[in-house]
Amino acid sequence: MTLSDTAVADIVSAMGVLPEAFWSNQDDGCDCTYQRIGMWTNPYLAETLEVRMCCIWAELYKLFPQHVRVTPAFLNYNTSEWESGPRDWDGEADMPEAIWYRHLARKHGITVGEARERYAHLPPPKGTPRPPAPPQGPTIEEYVLTAMDVLADEVERLRAIVEGEK
Repeated sequence: MTLSDTAVADIVSAMGVLPEAFWSNQDDGCDCTYQRIGMWTNPYLAETLEVRMCCIWAELYKLFPQHVRVTPAFLNYNTSEWESGPRDWDGEADMPEAIWYRHLARKHGITVGEARERYAHLPPPKGTPRPPAPPQGPTIEEYVLTAMDVLADEVERLRAIVEGEK
C-alpha cells in the first residue's frame, strides 16, 4: 500500500514536523501548468500555512467546468494578438526548470511528468543577459555637486569683494 502525497502531507502536518524547504512557484512540486503557492505566516501564532493553490484550483475547475475557459494560445500583451505556438526562451536569466518542463510538454504534446522524465538529463535553456547600458550623461547628484562647487566659488568671490571694500 502506498500513501498519496496528500496523505503524507496530512501525517507530517499532524506530527508537527518542520519542513526542510518551502514550496515555491517554480519548485516543480506538482504537475499544474501554472504553479501558484499561497503562504501566510504569523509569529504570534507560531504557525505558517502553505497552500498549493494551483492544485486546489484544478480540483475546483473540475467541479465547475462551465466557468473555466482555457485558450490554447498566448494573448500577447503588447500586440493584443494571439500566439498559438510556444515561444522559445528569450529571457535574461536561465529558464527555470519547472517552466522548461511545462514548455516541453506543450511543445511536444506530452504530459509534464513525461517531459520531466525524458528531459531530466538536459539543462534548461540559458538566458541572454542584457548588454551593459551605455554610459549616460551626468547624474543628478553630479549636477548638484557641480552647482554647489560653482556656488562655493561665487561665495568666495563675493567675500573677497566685500572684504576688499572694507
